[in-house]
Amino acid sequence: MTANIKKSIYSLIYNCAYADENSKGLIISDSHTQEIGNLIIQVADEENINFTHLIIEPFMIHGEEPSSEVAQEMLKYDIVFGLTKMSMAHSKARLAFSEIGGKYLSLPDYSMNVLASPALQYDFRELIDISSKIANLMTNGKEIRLLSQKGTDLRCDIQGRYGNPAPGCCFDKGIISSPPDSETNIAPIEDKSNGIICVDGSIPCAQIGLVKSDAILHIKDGKVFDIEGEYKDILNKLFDDVGEKARIVAEIGIGLNPLAKLCGSMLEDEGCLGTAHVGIGANSTIGGKNSVPFHLDHIMKDVTIYIDNEMIIKDGKILLD
Repeated sequence: MTANIKKSIYSLIYNCAYADENSKGLIISDSHTQEIGNLIIQVADEENINFTHLIIEPFMIHGEEPSSEVAQEMLKYDIVFGLTKMSMAHSKARLAFSEIGGKYLSLPDYSMNVLASPALQYDFRELIDISSKIANLMTNGKEIRLLSQKGTDLRCDIQGRYGNPAPGCCFDKGIISSPPDSETNIAPIEDKSNGIICVDGSIPCAQIGLVKSDAILHIKDGKVFDIEGEYKDILNKLFDDVGEKARIVAEIGIGLNPLAKLCGSMLEDEGCLGTAHVGIGANSTIGGKNSVPFHLDHIMKDVTIYIDNEMIIKDGKILLD
């Protein structure tokens, strides 16, 4: 274990999970990520932090539910590291854990490269205030609008939905965080998003990653109904393999981590300061009503964002104090 990776694991345990000698933590990994789980356990043991490592069968897709036995096991702990390759963040099991006050670190698709990234060592506590401020504006807003010079122009109805601060650390009970991702997000009303997004950053899935050319998604009444660009066939197949609910605009997220760089890895890409992402698919665990075992983010650079009539971000730069 290199000194740099050990420093990142310290960050996960202390800076992100707020763990201490009284904590009881569970690491859930699979065959793809169990080596990383073992490293975290090694450091936790050295620090006399009480963590248990549970290795399960790999999921096929993001949002898949763990077994009932695993879901029940999670409820026995106050911290869970969801280290499986495919994310459990949008599962009912994760939501149930958060609802009892558990602190959940969603760490899908982790690798040694992720552990070595400087983005993971940022002091995420410094981003709590700005993440919470944006979340409050979302909660009190009626509409969020995304614009970009590339052609993005998307309007989403957010009335009655709440903003979710996710600065990269579990600063309170029931918080979910995904370091190195630092963001604030909201689930729009499922049938009231309209416009176009021009994806010029990444679509973090095995088939795409960093985009080589812009992907253009047309959205009407909350659903992706047409796609332009070289990724059209890939995206249509991903959506069609799940069904119509996989095409619903599920999330608007704003990246906040100044050390994150677009690299094709989901968590670092979503957290990049200066980017925004539109999640398509599931949102029932972040305040929405669409429950489907699928969630795919589409990351755009240098986006301008309005909440109602207030511009909060201009060309990727946050305008709030």
